[in-house]
Amino acid sequence: MYDILLAAVAALVAGAAIKHVDCIEDSKGGEGNVKWPLAIVAGLCIGYVLAFSPAAVLFIGVIAAQVLMGKIDRAVHGTAVIIAAAVPLLLGMQYGEMGLLLPFFALAALDEVDFREALKPFSDYRLWLKAGALVAGALTGVWDYFVVLLAFDAAYLAVDRYSNGKMLGM
Repeated sequence: MYDILLAAVAALVAGAAIKHVDCIEDSKGGEGNVKWPLAIVAGLCIGYVLAFSPAAVLFIGVIAAQVLMGKIDRAVHGTAVIIAAAVPLLLGMQYGEMGLLLPFFALAALDEVDFREALKPFSDYRLWLKAGALVAGALTGVWDYFVVLLAFDAAYLAVDRYSNGKMLGM
């Protein structure tokens, strides 16, 4: 239980840091030096999840989907990804259930597609991966996927809602 809590806290911090970087990049045209330390923190936190949590397989799928879908489009985002990849290379990695890598990858990629009409809520709230993580938890008994993803998304969405395009003068 202690491990899942540490991974959830790391994901929470990573989600907040990543969204803060996104806000700086989107609303301030990338101006502000705080984005680099935030990218480092996000990379270290995601790296922690990759090194020590069964949810590593989910995060590998998400990172791969982000790269494939062109979402890692700024140097600061690339910095976070490189740091996240370096941590498990240095410390080792939890492989978890690698059979879930492709489904998590596909669901994370679907989360980036802008659907219309009946499937619009899945696009707006990025529900594909959340649903997949919930099903994976129910089928495997490993709830780390769902809990860690919810922690990341909760922080990401909280910063998004709080910021409304402004990031406290940073």
